[in-house]
Amino acid sequence: MNSIEKSIQILNYLSYMEKSVGITELSSKLLFPKSTVHRILKSLLNYSLVDQERDTSKYRLGLRILEYSNSFYNSFDFRQIAKPFLKKICLETGLTTFLTAWYSGRSICVDSIAPSKNANTHLFVETGKEMPFHSAASAKMLLAHQPSEDIKRIINEKTLPKYTSKTIINPKKLEEHLSEIKHKGFSICNEELEEGVKAISVPVKNINKEAIASITITGLSKRISSSNTKKFIKILVNSSQELSGMLGYKEKNIF
Repeated sequence: MNSIEKSIQILNYLSYMEKSVGITELSSKLLFPKSTVHRILKSLLNYSLVDQERDTSKYRLGLRILEYSNSFYNSFDFRQIAKPFLKKICLETGLTTFLTAWYSGRSICVDSIAPSKNANTHLFVETGKEMPFHSAASAKMLLAHQPSEDIKRIINEKTLPKYTSKTIINPKKLEEHLSEIKHKGFSICNEELEEGVKAISVPVKNINKEAIASITITGLSKRISSSNTKKFIKILVNSSQELSGMLGYKEKNIF
């Protein structure tokens, strides 16, 4: 194994750790001599690929890694990366599948896949359309992952129109509902937006553990029943975690 491969292994190990790591631990876990680890870390430090804590002398990933990741994210269309996942979910569920992104306090539908040209397309599944944050599963999911002060501000600033008899229009109940969504890891719209229509949504997270988008399936209530809801959630979660992993996020499957 050459120096480049050893450097990559050290960077990979640091990326999995949520705390700084010392030379002894790196040597023990990677089975490299301490002198080799020290030499490689010194080189990586010179290029800001790692940082060293002054008080503990331990190492963590450096700011240059963040610069690289930002450059990478800016170089591709996220919709194109997500498209294969939307197609896969649509094929496995037979339901309309769409991607919603968080833009300056708004949840915007940025792409969608229908199971067929003759599929029943629903009112709010339209690319470029803002999804109501208090009733759409996709928007509820994204709002639930925002800082608590932002959630309170958005709920208090915006009106809560009543679309159906099941729409949540009480700010306090909505806040409690969003907290429950974040805890469970998925969001369900049970005819809160349209009569006879249900939806299930899960988050897509980046390397900073931020929910930057959500993937949602929607269809007639009879197609998303209590008997297949868990199956659909698992399909969504598996795909969203794989997509999130491409963005640097790591988390164990909830199933």
